[in-house]
Amino acid sequence: MHERTVRNAFREAVESYCNQLSATGRDPRELRLSITVITTGTLSRETVEWIHRAAHDHVRNLLPGARVDSLEFPVKAGVGEPGHRFGFRHSATPAREDHGREHGAAAVLTLCYDRDFVWPCRIGAAARWLALGRLPGQRPGPEALPLPEYAAWLPRGPLLLVRNHQGRLDFARSTQRPRYGIRVDGVDLPLGRSLVAAAAGEIEYRDPDSVTVLRYRVDWEGQHV
Repeated sequence: MHERTVRNAFREAVESYCNQLSATGRDPRELRLSITVITTGTLSRETVEWIHRAAHDHVRNLLPGARVDSLEFPVKAGVGEPGHRFGFRHSATPAREDHGREHGAAAVLTLCYDRDFVWPCRIGAAARWLALGRLPGQRPGPEALPLPEYAAWLPRGPLLLVRNHQGRLDFARSTQRPRYGIRVDGVDLPLGRSLVAAAAGEIEYRDPDSVTVLRYRVDWEGQHV
């Protein structure tokens, strides 16, 4: 499996898929895309990053307002020639024009790393905290919002917690892996403490050797500015 071949084939496939969706005449703001890149071997980090950029660039340019909700890279030895296969799915969320936030509205927390890595997380209204981060072996559910395992620049484990409660989004620092410091919008988040998220800002993960910054944005279903 040559990674250059995978890149070229993916570029053609995502462009073709976006053009097909565009030809249907649907409002692209309604579209949420899920993309799977299946290969016979693990792709290098450089190729994973390249595919992310290609996916988001094509969707942004060919389907303005659409969003890539997930991009996964499973490895399957049984994939036939040429050693890769791409899967594309889409769902639709009707574009709404009302401006008021409904009681108990779901929040969409969008995390961005280095512009090209974008992870939207839908969070329903509830008093419980959800673990947010690189959580090996966990799937999205009522207690966790796992970010992709390939995002090796993020520390492992549920260091950061999040909840949508009483009409606001809160962040909290768990007590796990205390060697990592977390700052939200320039404010230190001590172990076991919480703070209210802004409409947009930054989350910093710090250890003695490095700093990783995620940008975030909070949107509310049913509210459009």
